[in-house]
Amino acid sequence: MTSTELDYSLTPEIATVRSRARIYVLVRLSLDLVALAIVLLQPVQQGLFPVYWVVIADMVGLLVYWLGVRRWPSASTYLALIYSALLLVALDFSLGGINLNSWLFLIPLSLAGGLIVTRPGFNSLVTLSILGIFGAYIALVYLQRVPMASSVPPDLLVKLPIALGVVLLILNALVESLVTYLYQTQEAFLKTRVQYLQTLNELEQSRRELANSQKQVRRIERLSTVGHFAGQLSKTMRTPLETMEEVLSQPSDTLCQPEIIDKLRNEIAAVVRLTDGLQHFADLGRLHIETVNLDDLLAEELSHIQLPENVKLVVDQPPVFPSIQADSRQIRLLMHHLIDNAIQAVKDGGVITIILESSSEGVRFSVSDTGPGIPEEELELIFEPLYTTQQQGFGLGLAICQHVVQMHGGEIWVESIPDEDTTFAISLPQIPRHPPEELMQDSAG
Repeated sequence: MTSTELDYSLTPEIATVRSRARIYVLVRLSLDLVALAIVLLQPVQQGLFPVYWVVIADMVGLLVYWLGVRRWPSASTYLALIYSALLLVALDFSLGGINLNSWLFLIPLSLAGGLIVTRPGFNSLVTLSILGIFGAYIALVYLQRVPMASSVPPDLLVKLPIALGVVLLILNALVESLVTYLYQTQEAFLKTRVQYLQTLNELEQSRRELANSQKQVRRIERLSTVGHFAGQLSKTMRTPLETMEEVLSQPSDTLCQPEIIDKLRNEIAAVVRLTDGLQHFADLGRLHIETVNLDDLLAEELSHIQLPENVKLVVDQPPVFPSIQADSRQIRLLMHHLIDNAIQAVKDGGVITIILESSSEGVRFSVSDTGPGIPEEELELIFEPLYTTQQQGFGLGLAICQHVVQMHGGEIWVESIPDEDTTFAISLPQIPRHPPEELMQDSAG
């Protein structure tokens, strides 16, 4: 709900008035029921029967008040209290004489105004109105304008109402102070609530704007990636395709020469490798977990790799190597790209070292080469898709490696010394951890 959508008919002040009025009505109805029961249990005497009507009239007035307080809380409360004060006067007439005990009900009746409606000045209005009613009533009795039997002397009849009025005024002053404090507190609370709702509204608008901005950023990033990929694809595929076009444009009698056929095969193989890399990246999906032996996967991968004659391969692994729970196809793909990168780094001659070792959490796998190394400024970029320093390729190999390792809940890092060596190290847990949700979404896409 925004600040412009507030329903002020249900503000905390009005809701509190209704709640207090409900308590007031229940208490008064309970007292009226007790009074009615007492009257019914007493023997019928002269002048007693009209008391029934006073009690019943009070109960009816309370019910009318409860219906009216829902729409007009302040006005209904004032009229209900004045009506009750008039019934106290009527009670004297029903009893046939002045009853000072009933006047004591003026004290809670006067205080009820400030306890129900916490608005400055309201309790004073109720108290002064009640004092005016009883002042006029006592004055008429004292001047004998109203024939009313009294068991107290005339002077005392004047002093007692004055004393009661002083008590009511003192209590009214105390209640007014409390009411002013409560009113200010409620007003501050209401303002705070409105500000809170306004803040929520602003936060919601900010969240929507942020979500829209993020959508725009992701769209721009996708467009940028597509553009980068298109440029990389054009640059990478152009060379082998131009070579094949050049070969095919030669006279037909030269196409059957062995060296021409080998050249075509090499270019076709290069294109196939490029498309295989794209397919591998696109196929990264959910894991198919099974028991995997890394030494067996490494032996299988090495059996399909043709090393240049000037490259030496060293494999260091323990005689007994623990198995792990992993996706064998993806782990094999991980090994393939790391070893292929190492071969490309030492194609002019060098040593490739592969080390398998167990760890407290699972296994470790590292591939080192004595190639030219990686410049320090490029170390943070090598895992980015489409980043490559080679003439051919899309730069997806290391991105695939990082994705596979992260999906298994492992870690991958690289250490490189320019002109000396480069080492890619992988740590895999015994059991794959749940991959982050964004990895699952990326792989699903």
